[in-house]
Amino acid sequence: MKYLLFLLLPFLSLGQNSNATWQRLIKKFNQVKSYEVKATIKPKIASIRMLPVKATVQFNYPSTFKMKSAGISILPKNGFSELPLLFSHPNQFTAISSGVDQGTEVLTLLPTDNEADIVLAKIWVDTKDYVVTKSQITSRTNGTVTCEFDYAEERNLGLPSRMKFQIDIKKFKIPKGVATDINRTSRPEETGKTNSKGSIDIELHDYRIQRN
Repeated sequence: MKYLLFLLLPFLSLGQNSNATWQRLIKKFNQVKSYEVKATIKPKIASIRMLPVKATVQFNYPSTFKMKSAGISILPKNGFSELPLLFSHPNQFTAISSGVDQGTEVLTLLPTDNEADIVLAKIWVDTKDYVVTKSQITSRTNGTVTCEFDYAEERNLGLPSRMKFQIDIKKFKIPKGVATDINRTSRPEETGKTNSKGSIDIELHDYRIQRN
């Protein structure tokens, strides 16, 4: 029995740490009631040429996003609002610690609903300030979308200054109206090979925040 207890202790400790980290992230998310921020969106997708797009993003607690842009912009469906969707419905996921990666704690989030669109989520957490530095969301509609986060002045509230999405082009869905416009500026195919990966950079600045 003594040996069994020693074997169980590390797993019990791991579960408690993951739960504590998850709760700290949710608490930080709950500090913000709403915000408005200016964004510059820069898609980098093979065979598609698009200029950077200026936009204004509005968020209202717990998970309502609105975007106004001066031109056509494309974003992953489960991308820009992915973290608010996770944090605003914490009971819909089970958080499990998956260890440490380059100084950050990795949490695996398993949906409690087997029919949910999000199949699996992983987030990398800087436990010094409790901010998410990276996320990886696998959904039925958009495949796997990976995002990296940088922070500046609003780090204490967990609001990023930059987001970089890595997307699977084969599974990434572009709205019909957007695809029509994109085709006009498509580059001619130089080779028979196509890159299945792409990225979307979003720079965020001039936050106007209302706190809870």
